[in-house]
Amino acid sequence: MYISCPCPPSTSSKTLEQESQPPRTLFLHQNSPWTMSGVVSNSLEGPDGGRPGWVAVLALWTENLMETGITKGLGIMLPILQIQLTSQMWIIGWIASLTIATSGFVAPFGGLVSRRFGAGYVMMTCGVMMSAAAIAGSFVENSLQLALLYTLLAGTAIGISSVVAKEAVGRCFTKNYATANGIARTGYSVGLIVFAPLVQLFLNTYGWRGTMLLVGAITMHFVASGAVMVATRQPELDQSNAYQTLPQTERTNSSSAHESTLRSHRSSLRNFVSKNFEAGLLLNARFWLVAVISCCTIYAYLMWIVYFVSQAQSNGFTLEEAGSFVTIAGIANLFGKISQGLITDRGVMSSWTLVAVCIVMSSVSYLASSLLTSFWPMMTSAVLILFSDGVLSCQTDVLVKQVLGVELLAGAFGWIGLKVTLLLVALGFLPGLVYDLTGSYTAAFLLIGSVQAVPLVPLLMLRYSQR
Repeated sequence: MYISCPCPPSTSSKTLEQESQPPRTLFLHQNSPWTMSGVVSNSLEGPDGGRPGWVAVLALWTENLMETGITKGLGIMLPILQIQLTSQMWIIGWIASLTIATSGFVAPFGGLVSRRFGAGYVMMTCGVMMSAAAIAGSFVENSLQLALLYTLLAGTAIGISSVVAKEAVGRCFTKNYATANGIARTGYSVGLIVFAPLVQLFLNTYGWRGTMLLVGAITMHFVASGAVMVATRQPELDQSNAYQTLPQTERTNSSSAHESTLRSHRSSLRNFVSKNFEAGLLLNARFWLVAVISCCTIYAYLMWIVYFVSQAQSNGFTLEEAGSFVTIAGIANLFGKISQGLITDRGVMSSWTLVAVCIVMSSVSYLASSLLTSFWPMMTSAVLILFSDGVLSCQTDVLVKQVLGVELLAGAFGWIGLKVTLLLVALGFLPGLVYDLTGSYTAAFLLIGSVQAVPLVPLLMLRYSQR
């Protein structure tokens, strides 16, 4: 929205020519509150899909795949790296954790570098950094060198590229955003399925140094997806109807008319600033509600990944049975990511309802899993948990776009990533501590289930505020 605000004359001797100068203009977006990251545009959205959209989906899918390869590959090499680098297991494991933590800390800068250099060039640079971390890692002689390479290069690249790729998908898709986001996120699932046996094969054939070289070479394919983004013209936001101009007040030489005009404009400006200040507070409150949903969901999922196998063994299951639970549940996670878009984009169920159902379903499954001792009930619990996570991981991004608008996607994804990292650093140890104190995973999984149930409250608040 344009608001024309003539500057009051500094002296009474202001000339007619000075008075007739064009008024100063504030460029403010229509119906958009002020926030930390600028002006919000809920109405500016690119065309739905097309070639640029599916190129962005490919880039996000590749980023998810390579991120899994870097982190999962390091995890599989933990035992041999401990021996070859004459280090301790917790130090090598800490390197993987620091890599993920670094990605969260740098995530808020993703939108900034994307606007400055362009999404395609940023993705190409991040691909080079991820590949360089793995390739250079094959030449390290101690764990400190490996930590510096993975945290500074791979961690930074993962954090920046994840935000940039997710924003690119969000800008290109409107009607089919959930479907596109779900397809892109299957890169995580494919990475878990592919890289585990592939890295093990490389280790058995080429050793750990050769394995890192090959992982770095595979990761270099990420550069190609960024190059395709550069070659593909990204959609420009249609701002033709985004702004409107307030009627200009007729200029006059009359002093009284001029003073009346000034009072009118000052009053309009005060009302506008007051209105948008209140709207800005409301928007920031909505961001925190969405952040709570994302943080609690990711925290519960990661704690399940860390402690589920041990919990299943404590319930009397063998290691092979626990592995089968994870494998089948991983397939369910892949199915959940694909199906959620078909459900919401085709109008079968709204995003709000689907998210609420999955939160309740996963929370109950978390709470029940520590009490299950039979094979099929435990299998059902694991399937429901990872299916729900597959849905929620995609639908939370949809909620971010619905609540905050496309112009704030990069900032929202970045700050949510930072908050998730801080939550994991601060409370990631808590389920293990509860187990150490009680000697049972029952209380620990009750805690995880309770955390997963928390998003119901902000979800209902968001739904009420959107009406």
